[in-house]
Amino acid sequence: MKKYGIYLAYPPGVRLHSEGLGRLLVEFLKGAEKRTDIRFVIACPSWMRDDLMSLFKESGVNVNHLDFLSPKGVPVILRMNLAFQAYVRNKKSPPRKYKLFNVIHKLDDILSNYTVNKVVSSNNYLMFILLIPLLVLLALFKGFKKIGSKLTSLIRGIVGMPFRTVCRSKIVAWFTVLLKNPKDESIVLQWYKKMEVSEVRRLQYKINGSNAVVAWYCPTAFWPHFNKITVPSLMCVPDVVLADFPIGFSPVGGQRCLDAFREVEQGIEGGQYFVTYSRDVKWRTLVDRFHVRPGKVSVVHHGANKLDELIFVKGSPDNNVATDAICKGLFKGALLKAVDSPYAHFFVGSDIKFIFYASQFRPNKNIITLLKAYEYLLRKQYIGYKLILTGHPSVLPEIKCVIAEHRLENDVLCLHGLSEKELAACYYLADLAVNPSLSEGGCPFTFTEALSVDTPVVMARIPVTEEIITDSEIQHEMLFDPYDWRNMADRIEWALDNRDALLAKQKILYDKLSLRTWRNVVDEHINILDRISRINNE
Repeated sequence: MKKYGIYLAYPPGVRLHSEGLGRLLVEFLKGAEKRTDIRFVIACPSWMRDDLMSLFKESGVNVNHLDFLSPKGVPVILRMNLAFQAYVRNKKSPPRKYKLFNVIHKLDDILSNYTVNKVVSSNNYLMFILLIPLLVLLALFKGFKKIGSKLTSLIRGIVGMPFRTVCRSKIVAWFTVLLKNPKDESIVLQWYKKMEVSEVRRLQYKINGSNAVVAWYCPTAFWPHFNKITVPSLMCVPDVVLADFPIGFSPVGGQRCLDAFREVEQGIEGGQYFVTYSRDVKWRTLVDRFHVRPGKVSVVHHGANKLDELIFVKGSPDNNVATDAICKGLFKGALLKAVDSPYAHFFVGSDIKFIFYASQFRPNKNIITLLKAYEYLLRKQYIGYKLILTGHPSVLPEIKCVIAEHRLENDVLCLHGLSEKELAACYYLADLAVNPSLSEGGCPFTFTEALSVDTPVVMARIPVTEEIITDSEIQHEMLFDPYDWRNMADRIEWALDNRDALLAKQKILYDKLSLRTWRNVVDEHINILDRISRINNE
């Protein structure tokens, strides 16, 4: 039996449940389970292991077919941050393991008053120096307002400067970001980066110390340290959207995005062999932009992403009725996850008609153009459909602004954090699925996901989609110009009016595409890994 490695190195706080890579990894590993001649070793940082196990358990991946390789022990500073976040989430009834935070919370008034008095009255420099950090720590463990006010007053009295209320608010806000969203604070981001570097060094020591794995596979180009592995390695480059949409991504992550793009550049420049999901990414991105030799790049298209097994009922007196009931129950739970949609709960239990787009909110996903097309259809064409999205508005605040500006709060619902079954139920109950994305690494999952549960689709006309959907008649009926909101609106309206006819044509194409399974994807990856390992040994 041959062993092949899969290299993962996401930073702390990233949950693969909500990442496209997580779903792709699940499908890949499921496709490998029927092969008895291979075994995968998952290498990951210590903080990823529990999340991976949770994802695999929820998705039905048999972990007995896998080996795991990761450093022992999560870094202490990360454990402290996770403990505080857990305390904040559960402060009404915190878990037993976080009782320390409860104790500090209850003693805060006593300790803070005592400490402030001591600081103010202290005439001993050593005592003063020791007490100031204690006061700051107390401010961190409570809601910051009361202690922050005392701290500001104390500083004002010591240095004699007229601190404004806004200054105090900024201090409080900084402490809040520091503990709740550390990745949004540049200083903490630097600390986390140092933590990652140390953890990766430990991980690579384990990888290079093992002779069992014949070749390693990395499913993304974000981790240039993957190239330090001493055995043959294959890096996947799904896309480089940061290069395609630099202006769009710049306000989203700022320096974080720039650093990520530089890491992608380093990863590609130092890579041995590459695999992509489409010929477009191979030639336009890797060969033309990054000057990678064509012979170093393989193309492996996605397998069909099916959702029907998650919700379709078999063996009941009426399978359709049973499936409908299950999906409506799941949809009810999904509606309760609505973000910034105060009226979403009114739709629980009702049969609403809706258009569905499943995607995170990122600049290349083209959400604003979709909202413009939908607003026109709603207000000018009087369609009676809601628009349901799955991203979180806080990621791109302009989306929230557009929804508010056009008074779409009752019509556009953002259901974030859906389970796989809830996602499948949304696809099943939708009248139409839509995907307006400007750029993807491969043909979007939307096509096979929607059609697997008998929902028709309209999508953006982009190269990776035309690479898979080649029939000119179907292209004309289901593809639109993603830069033209009116053309998008026309295709959506036409598809809603001709739903059954479009579905019938698309199902024929879906039946052909569904013959390509994730087992085929695994087999092709194994062939590439075997080939590069042989080249290395020659």
